[in-house]
Amino acid sequence: MKMLRWLRIAGLLFGSVLAAHAQVPHTLSFQGRLSANESAFNGLGEFKFALVNSNGTATLWSNDGSSAGGAEPVRAVSSVVNQGLFSILLGDTSLSNMTPISPSVFANPAVRLRTWFSAGTNPAVMLAPDQSLSSAGYAMMAANVADGAISSAKLAPGAVSGRAIASDAITSLQLGVNSVTTPAILNGSVTAAKLNFQLGYINAQNPPYGAKGNGTNDDTAAIQAALNAAGNQGGGIVFLPRGNYLIGSHLLVPAQTSLVGVWRAPTAYSQGLGTTLLAVEGAGAPAGTAFITLQGPNSVLDGVTIFYPNQVKTNPPTPYPWTVRAGGGDNVTVQNVLLVNPYQGIDLATHPSGRHLIRGVYGQPLLTGIAVDQCYDIGRIMDIHFWPFWSQDAATEAFQSAHAVTFDFMRTDWEVVEDVFSWGYSIGARFRASAHGSMNGQMSNINFDNVDIGLQLIDTQPYAVHISNLNIANAGGGAKHIGIEGLPGASALNVNGASFWGSLYQPVSWNNSGLLTLSNARFLSWSSAYPAINIISGRAILRGNYFTDNVGVAIQVGPRTDRVMLLGNMLVGNTVRNSGPRTVSANNQP
Repeated sequence: MKMLRWLRIAGLLFGSVLAAHAQVPHTLSFQGRLSANESAFNGLGEFKFALVNSNGTATLWSNDGSSAGGAEPVRAVSSVVNQGLFSILLGDTSLSNMTPISPSVFANPAVRLRTWFSAGTNPAVMLAPDQSLSSAGYAMMAANVADGAISSAKLAPGAVSGRAIASDAITSLQLGVNSVTTPAILNGSVTAAKLNFQLGYINAQNPPYGAKGNGTNDDTAAIQAALNAAGNQGGGIVFLPRGNYLIGSHLLVPAQTSLVGVWRAPTAYSQGLGTTLLAVEGAGAPAGTAFITLQGPNSVLDGVTIFYPNQVKTNPPTPYPWTVRAGGGDNVTVQNVLLVNPYQGIDLATHPSGRHLIRGVYGQPLLTGIAVDQCYDIGRIMDIHFWPFWSQDAATEAFQSAHAVTFDFMRTDWEVVEDVFSWGYSIGARFRASAHGSMNGQMSNINFDNVDIGLQLIDTQPYAVHISNLNIANAGGGAKHIGIEGLPGASALNVNGASFWGSLYQPVSWNNSGLLTLSNARFLSWSSAYPAINIISGRAILRGNYFTDNVGVAIQVGPRTDRVMLLGNMLVGNTVRNSGPRTVSANNQP
C-alpha cells in the first residue's frame, strides 16, 4: 500500500484574551493546509487534538477529554477540508467530540498543540512537530491593564454585550435605581434559566435538570431532582412545559411544593397534548407505590394529563397502583388534572389527608375513582367528571359496570362534595366504615348516570350524609339497577331534591338500621315488578315525593321496620303497601 505523507502548515490565534477578571470564550482558532503526497487534500477529515507540555509527556487538554500522557484521543472531530484548507475552533462545544478549554491550561509554560489526522480510510497519523502557541502582540498588553483603568468613557456604545459580562458579575449593588428599564431589555434576553429560585419557580427542562418531554427519554430523575430542589428551598413551583414526559418509576412531591403543567382548566382527550405524564411502573401490582405521592403538607399537582400508554382494553384491564396518593400531610391539592385511564385514581385513604382539595379532575378511572379515609378535618371534592374519555370498548365498559366505584367514602369528617358526575360505574358513591370510622358530610349537585347502584350505604356517622340535588339514572348497565341501596349497617342519609329515571328496577331499597330521609324527589321510572321505594328495615321519613303515573307500587314498608313516616307524597295512581308496626301515613295524594 502506498503511504501518504501529510504536511500541515497552520497558524494559531487566541480566540480571546485570558485576563484575570474576565469571563471569556474558551476557544482557540486553528487553521492550516493539508496535502497528501504533495497534492492538496479534499474531503472530510478526522482530526484529534491535544494540548501538551513542552516535552509532550503530559496532556493538559484533549478534544474528547480521553487523552493522558500525550497519547492519541479516542474520538475524532470531523471537519471539511477544501483544497487542503481547514479551519477549526478548538474548544467549540457545538462540535461533536469537542470539550471546552479551561483557561487554567495556560498557567502552564510552553503549551504545545499535538494533532492527529485521518482521511477516514486509514489510521490516524500524528503530525509533527507539535505546534507552539503564541499570543497576539497587543493581547500581551492585557497583563498591564490596572484594575479600574477602563472607565465607561473608554467604552463605545454597544461595546459591552451580554456575552462579555461574566455570570453574576453585575448584582443589584451595581445598578442604580430605575437604571434598567423595559426598553433596555432585549427581547428574549431574560430567559427562565436566568431567573433564580428567589421567584420560587423551576422549569424542569432547564439546566441542571434537563427533562426532555419527548415521550422517549426517562424524565423521572430530572423532574424528581427539580422537585427535591424546590422542597429543599422551603417549597416552590416545578413547571413542566408542553411535552410528553415518560416517568419510568414514580414521583414524590415534597411539602410546600407544586408540580405544575400548562393546563388551567380540566381537559378531555388531551393525552399527547399540553403537559402529559406517561405512567408505566407497577403493571400487575395494584398495591405498589403510587405514581405520584403528594407528601404534604401543601403539596400540589396541577395542570397535567396522566396517561397509562400500556393499559389494555380487556376485561379485566391491567391493574396498576394508585395514580395519586396523599402521603400523610394535610392540605394536599389536585386540580385541573385529566386521569385518562388509571386503574385506581386518587388515594386519600391510605394516609391521613385532612383538608384535601380535589377540584377540576376529569378522567376514566377503571376500578376506583377517589377513596377517602382518615380525614379528620374537612376535605373538599368538587367539579369531578368521570366518563369514558379513554375507551367505550365493550370489554372496558363491562368491567367498570361490574366492579368500578366512583367514590369510596370511609372516615371523613364533614366532607364537602359538589358538582360531580360519573357514567358507567358499578357504584356511584359507597359509604362504609374502616378501622378509623365512617363519613359524615354534605354533598350537592350529585349526578350518576348508567350506574348499577347510585348510592350504596353500609355505615355512616350518626350526623348523616346530607345530599341536595341528586340525579341517578341507568341506561342498561349492571345487574341490580338500584338508585339508593341501604345494606345492613347503621347509616344516616338525608336527601332533599332528587330525580330517578331510566332503566332503574328500584330507585330505593333500604335494608339498614339507620334513618333515611327523602324529600322532594321525582320517581320517573321503575320496574312494575318492584316498589319504587322499599323500606325493609330501619327508619325512614318520606315526604313530598312525586311518582310518575300508574306504574305500580310507589312505597312498600316491611314488617321489620322501626319507625316510618309517609307525609304528603303524590302517588298518581300508584299504591302504598304498609306492613310496618310503627308507620305514620298522612296527606298522601292517591
